[in-house]
Amino acid sequence: MRRSILLLVTAGLLPVIALGGTFGAIMLSNERQAVEQKARTDARFAAALVGVKLQSHVRAVEMLARSPVFDGGDVDVPRFRLVVGHIIRTQPDWWTVSVADPQGRRIIDAPLVIGRKPHGPVVEPASLVRVVATGRPAIGSVVKGPEGRLAFAVRAPVPDHEKVRFVVSAVVTAASLRELLRFEPLPAGWGASVVDAAGQTAAVSQGSPSVADSDAAPVESWAPVAGTAWAVRITAPARDFTAPLEHALLLLVAAALICVLLIALLARILAQDLKQARRAEQAQLQSQRMEALGRLTGGIAHDFNNLLTPILGGLELIGRRTTDERLKRYVENAMTSAERAKSLVARLLAYSRKQSLTPKPVDIARLLHGMADLINRSLTPSIRLQIEVPALLRPARADPAQLELAILNLVINARDAMPSGGLLRISAGVPTAARITSLVANDYVYVEIVDTGAGMDEETMRQATEPFFTTKSAEKGTGLGLSMVHGFAAQSGGTLQLTSRPGEGTSAMIILPASDEAFRDAIEPAGDFGLPPGRILLVDDDEAVRRSTADMLREIRQEVVEASSVDEALDILSSRSDFDVIVTDFVMPYRSGSDLIRAVKSRWPGLPILLVTGYVTEVDELPQETLKLLKPFSSAELVSAIRQTLGV
Repeated sequence: MRRSILLLVTAGLLPVIALGGTFGAIMLSNERQAVEQKARTDARFAAALVGVKLQSHVRAVEMLARSPVFDGGDVDVPRFRLVVGHIIRTQPDWWTVSVADPQGRRIIDAPLVIGRKPHGPVVEPASLVRVVATGRPAIGSVVKGPEGRLAFAVRAPVPDHEKVRFVVSAVVTAASLRELLRFEPLPAGWGASVVDAAGQTAAVSQGSPSVADSDAAPVESWAPVAGTAWAVRITAPARDFTAPLEHALLLLVAAALICVLLIALLARILAQDLKQARRAEQAQLQSQRMEALGRLTGGIAHDFNNLLTPILGGLELIGRRTTDERLKRYVENAMTSAERAKSLVARLLAYSRKQSLTPKPVDIARLLHGMADLINRSLTPSIRLQIEVPALLRPARADPAQLELAILNLVINARDAMPSGGLLRISAGVPTAARITSLVANDYVYVEIVDTGAGMDEETMRQATEPFFTTKSAEKGTGLGLSMVHGFAAQSGGTLQLTSRPGEGTSAMIILPASDEAFRDAIEPAGDFGLPPGRILLVDDDEAVRRSTADMLREIRQEVVEASSVDEALDILSSRSDFDVIVTDFVMPYRSGSDLIRAVKSRWPGLPILLVTGYVTEVDELPQETLKLLKPFSSAELVSAIRQTLGV
């Protein structure tokens, strides 16, 4: 009995110990990576701050070198001292300014004499030699002044045609860089320092670790300062890298003790499983409800498209023919409302995943940078924008116009969530495996919009992508923005993932399939949108749509023969087939537009056909070469589609 119990306990403990050891090793690796990542991030951020500071000094010295005090071939000394006096008052980091000839002899120092020896050689000549040789500004190495203070020179040339006439140098105190290293509190024992091109330390943050006080040398992370040979170094105690091992051992011991309580926890685990099963059942039911709602919205959108087509067409014809300015204003107002209705229908189709998409390889970096101006105009001045896209990111496969609209919708939502300002970060990259577990096995890329706004609670998150749900007032939103983005992502073969907490902002990640094709710029040739006189057979069972379309065509000198059904159209073609093109609706009583297309392809194979529809999924079974025009449409869109059908 005792032996059996011992074997049972051993059999139970061994897997837990193995699991605990594996988990401890993983946690050790993760914690080490987190420490290293933080050090690299802090180093890069501090290097960026130092780079901005140094470049501001360079620009200021360049401006001084181009000032009128050097006109006429020599230095206007009184005027130079006056200008330098003004600059020193606005540049507290500058100790003094000097002018030297190309051989390194100082001509003038203001307001203080360098080394208390006027007209002597420059203190650090290597950077002056670089300025004379290249004709470009340079930052010198750190040197120690008479009072023991560290400083460095920022030099810029005064050009004389292709030669350097003088070199202007500003002596900057290195202590001014120390403030830049206080960008955020570092962990205990960590330190930051700025190192010049010669490897000398220019500035050190307070609390930097001492190598002599530790058993092992600290771990260092370096980041170069852009535009210079300087760098920022972050040092962390070796203890921060070895401590996770102790944590892993403690975790292993705790895991072994927890093994004794496994039997007691079994009932709780079973209860959790039952609870999760009920949640999955509710989620499936909700999914079925949303699918039904999607089908309903798709059908409504189809009917609205049929209603909007004659409205837009009639308003367009009235606007062309009238000369009454007041009537034109009425028509413009009506057209604006009709276009807004068209946009609303497009959002309904996007939510129901029944919009017409033209997927192609999309260079996300180019798309985001091309949208930067539009995004900035959409934001308030108190919101700061960051766009981060890694190099060599594979293109996404999506409809670029719909992707732009989805990104803009998320940007506007983020803006409304930050009425007092904040940070909006737009990034792109490759999602982790955990992000795409619910998707078909494939390669994916993402676009993520992260704000620092009010965030959402769990209840709001659950309803965020439902159509017409919004937390905004009625005049600020329709509640279709997120549902449109969700529908677009799903129809493109990806997904939309939202992460948010109240008071901590929101992350919206659009995950899209990656494309194996290279990105190609598509340049549409600009052409004449008119048509030569011709004969068109127009087939549509909706009399209002048919009349409106016929009027648009007759307006551009086309002879139009109308048919209200497929059978009537075939009878007309049997008696005369000298039509230039057939324009047909898809959904009609008894026989559809696909029946007409098959009959025409069989009996009159050379006759071009343009399909017009308001419900795009109906036409998926048609040949790919069949051109489609979605309702509602304008005269220009109709003419452009006919021209493509005719190949002109």
